[in-house]
Amino acid sequence: MTLMRRALHDLPRTGISVRISTLLLAALWASASWAVPTAQAEADEQALPLRDRAQIGAYVQGLPYFEKSAREFNALEKRLASKLTILSGFVDWDYVFGEPRDVALSAKGTRTILHSWEPHCTAEGKCVSFGAIVRGEHDAYLQRIADSMRAFPYDLYVRPWGEMNAEWSAWQPGSGKPRAGTTAEFVAAWRHVRVFFRSRGIHNLKFVFNPDASNDSTTVPIAELWPGSEYVDVLGIDGYNWGRGVPGGPGRWEEFEEIFAPMYGILTKLHPSAPVWLCEVGSKEPEKDDGSPVRPAPRDKTHSKADWIEKMMSSNAFPRVTALIGFNVIKERDFRFESSSDALREIKRQLRLRVNRASKQE
Repeated sequence: MTLMRRALHDLPRTGISVRISTLLLAALWASASWAVPTAQAEADEQALPLRDRAQIGAYVQGLPYFEKSAREFNALEKRLASKLTILSGFVDWDYVFGEPRDVALSAKGTRTILHSWEPHCTAEGKCVSFGAIVRGEHDAYLQRIADSMRAFPYDLYVRPWGEMNAEWSAWQPGSGKPRAGTTAEFVAAWRHVRVFFRSRGIHNLKFVFNPDASNDSTTVPIAELWPGSEYVDVLGIDGYNWGRGVPGGPGRWEEFEEIFAPMYGILTKLHPSAPVWLCEVGSKEPEKDDGSPVRPAPRDKTHSKADWIEKMMSSNAFPRVTALIGFNVIKERDFRFESSSDALREIKRQLRLRVNRASKQE
């Protein structure tokens, strides 16, 4: 007891050095022994096929506004014989996140809510533009969201200006469209909204930076739109296999990895650690003519949507992808999981494999 109470400067210096060296070595050994299994476990997880490491979700027409859409989401789960852990919706800049509707849709926290947050124009023609947001013209609306989210018991994810890089987007920066503005204004608007909530202590509203998978001469370069890693919680990508169009026309069959690889590479270089969500995913159904007069898509006997789904769910090409959300709607194509009996059978099989694996680990 006497030695233990002696001041360090009273102890022999050699003894102190030995003791400190021993303690340092022990600490280093302990940290290394924990780090190796943790790093290995993370690598093992990332090597798994997508079905075994990603949350699976869906959007059905009308979410989150209509009760019948919520019932259809439940019906989809029954058709798939599997629970979906992400519920996706599309909302305007008058929707208040976190209110009772979102509480109900979250099903006591068993579902993550993901909303595409899209600026709109009023009947009088006044539009929610980047510049108006930066000037604070919509801060009163943002404050209503802040007040609501303060009471919301879960995280809620939003993807402001989804597919902002694409030519068809009503808010493509630099397009001159009334709901847009310059690229500099876009970055400023994104930062304004993010800082608005964080400065008020709202940390359960998560921001998803979500361009379209396309990257060509018609799209805005992502580097010009990037608000900075500190303003982004999740990286998102929307991508579709539109399939073959009429002979001689636009469109071709594209496999899952081919669609998402370019944008995945761009985004993961911009943010070193954020997870990647595939926020809208879908494929043409080649067993039928599911196109529109504007974008025709005749039957294609040379391809199979069931095979496309199998390749998607078995892919391990994108190790940072942690969520996949199906666009379960007929819109220009039949993008639904259940667009044919073969497609439905395959997605059910993939989800069953996922469930079986999970049950074996318990």
